[in-house]
Amino acid sequence: MKKNVILGLAFLFISLFGFANNSTPFGTKLILTKLNGKTITETNFYLTIDKDGNNIAGKSGCNGFSVSFTANNASGSCIKTGDGMSTLMACDEDVMKLEREFQQTLKNKKFKIKTKGNKVYFKNWWGKTYMEFEKQSASDVWSFIEKNDWKLIQLNNISQDYGKAFINFDSNEKRVSGNAGCNNFFGSYTLEGEYISFTQLGATKMACMDETANKTETTLLQILSGKKLRYDLADQTLNFYDGNRLVMMFGIVK
Repeated sequence: MKKNVILGLAFLFISLFGFANNSTPFGTKLILTKLNGKTITETNFYLTIDKDGNNIAGKSGCNGFSVSFTANNASGSCIKTGDGMSTLMACDEDVMKLEREFQQTLKNKKFKIKTKGNKVYFKNWWGKTYMEFEKQSASDVWSFIEKNDWKLIQLNNISQDYGKAFINFDSNEKRVSGNAGCNNFFGSYTLEGEYISFTQLGATKMACMDETANKTETTLLQILSGKKLRYDLADQTLNFYDGNRLVMMFGIVK
């Protein structure tokens, strides 16, 4: 009888805290689906857990954010988050209200992370779920990226009309092509988790009389050439970061 009680308690403990077959999905984009019991329909709330950098980064509806953490076990399923940083853009008040709740829920907390299938749960030490996420696979991301044309809408944090500048991807051949503002460009790319590197870039050599287009082209090709950039897909935009700085944003061509 005593043995059965002990076994029963052990199974209860496992079900509550998820110690069995639980693996924290490092380097995987996690889309927020529930926050403090509320269903989230916005797709612009997401994060990625970086094991090597002990960092959680993503977007909280309007602004990009970054939060440090320490892991209390080797699997990283028990973590304590610290203070965070965030960009300071202003958006719709409803989005900002949800953003504040999301960031407050995430910062300076102890979490037990439990993974079950495609779902990831951030729980407290007693098993209460604060946040629920869905994993986004790389194949899902690149299937969506490849089937769309992407027009440049922001460069080095400046939003304006960038004319005919755009980018396209062929995920099967790992090829990239587009227009940098005046000339067409082409090359290859490699992926490493949430990072992308562009190589063997070339471009046509047409002269362009538009000074703004020439400036856009120079800046765009400099960003693409020889750098490892972090990328993410949010709503209708494809974003590229140099460190934590947003350097390029492309929108879907309707």
